[in-house]
Amino acid sequence: MPTADKQMLQLIDILKSSGRIKFGTEFCEAIGILKQNLYKIQKGEKHFTPDHIERAVKKYKVNANWIFGVEEKVFQNIPIQ
Repeated sequence: MPTADKQMLQLIDILKSSGRIKFGTEFCEAIGILKQNLYKIQKGEKHFTPDHIERAVKKYKVNANWIFGVEEKVFQNIPIQ
């Protein structure tokens, strides 16, 4: 599984544990992905698109370099709204 897919799936867990989302469906709606496609990504049959990643970065202020495995810091250095 590509690093970006692994990190995006991990992001869902991070957002849940921090209380920013309650369910994975909230994340799916926010980035414009169907819930059934999330299951296919988890099984390795599909991948997050650049658009999905861009929406997650903008919506949740995620560090794009973290998604691609370049940096360890998950979130950007800007206040979360």
